[in-house]
Amino acid sequence: MRLVEGRLIEGVDEVWAGWCHEGAAAELVRALKYGRITAAVTPIADRMASIIPAAPAASMVTWIPCSPTRRRQRGFDPAELLARALARRLGLRAGRLLRRLDDEPQTARTRAGRLAGPGLAARPGRLRGSVLVVDDVCTTGSTLRVAAAALRAGGATAVVAAVATMAPAAPRQPVALPIP
Repeated sequence: MRLVEGRLIEGVDEVWAGWCHEGAAAELVRALKYGRITAAVTPIADRMASIIPAAPAASMVTWIPCSPTRRRQRGFDPAELLARALARRLGLRAGRLLRRLDDEPQTARTRAGRLAGPGLAARPGRLRGSVLVVDDVCTTGSTLRVAAAALRAGGATAVVAAVATMAPAAPRQPVALPIP
């Protein structure tokens, strides 16, 4: 694994990010998450699919589940919509492989809480092979680290990740981060 700025996301073999989390890209993600503009899924998933290698090292696509409270408030899970759209574009199966063990949104956590990441566990009996895990934003890498640990504990042989946007200071190993 290649280290950037001396950091990496433990347990994640590769990370692909559509854009840096700034400007129009960050606004597009915010429109999906907070404006409930689900039409934003199409350009985000198109971008994510365009930067992932033609044959990603994954047999299935899953997502980081948002907190139950956020899902009820929005009426949907943004990462799930992105994962399902990305899976269609890549010709892979999508399924819920992770379950949330807590109800605290990442944005409501202290810095220490954000670095610890959410409580996640693999859903029993569903994991085989390699997994592509999808999330909307990577800020500290903690959520992807926790997801990778849960997926590997559940039987995944490899974990790769795709995020719509990545904070400029987020861990990036090896990462495709095309900037238009």
